[in-house]
Amino acid sequence: MIDGILIIDKEEGITSYDVIRKLKQVLPKEQKIGHGGTLDPFATGVLLVLLGRCTKLMEKIHTLEKEYIVQAKFGYMTDTQDITGKTISQSDKTASKEDVQEYINENLLGNISQVPPLYSAKKVCGQRAYDLAREGKDISLKPKEIQVKVFEVINFNWPNASFRIVCSSGTYVRTLINDLGIGIGTYATAQSLRRTRIGKFTLDNSIKSDSINNDVIKSIISTDNIGNMMINE
Repeated sequence: MIDGILIIDKEEGITSYDVIRKLKQVLPKEQKIGHGGTLDPFATGVLLVLLGRCTKLMEKIHTLEKEYIVQAKFGYMTDTQDITGKTISQSDKTASKEDVQEYINENLLGNISQVPPLYSAKKVCGQRAYDLAREGKDISLKPKEIQVKVFEVINFNWPNASFRIVCSSGTYVRTLINDLGIGIGTYATAQSLRRTRIGKFTLDNSIKSDSINNDVIKSIISTDNIGNMMINE
């Protein structure tokens, strides 16, 4: 049995469980394995895989703050709030970088209330919200208190912009982008999303999810990488 935490750099187009499935193919059958927080298929970046005794840290991992880089496009909204969805609204209104950052500073920083997107894994009467949304069911989700520590423009060329966001667990970044677009009088949709950090775990020591194989796992296990990734608290 291996005890430790692997930092996986999840590729675009696969689910978090697809990563677990890949690892199960190369780890011993009796190996305990879990993950510390999911990523949408269109998102990339840090996915923590917990091995052995570290699976007991799952609840603690879920509470750690997260950092993202998100690319957004203003002027349209989709039903999923990201590039994978169907366009449902459009606008020709423009805004400056200063307008965007000012709205963020006044409305989307600190402790705020956020309504989760309909296309999410939230459960409504025992069913996933995204399943009900795909069936065309009329559903509503309760707002949740979140904390946004950093929400800053890092690149701006209207209608495109990039942002760095540091937030609490449970925050939907695509919803922050959606709410920003509406707040400045237009619309906005997440084009790409990359998680760069969970707590102290970054991409620096990560394994590409498309590179998972026996040789890679053996190389990691035979070094001190697993030990270095342990949470020592």
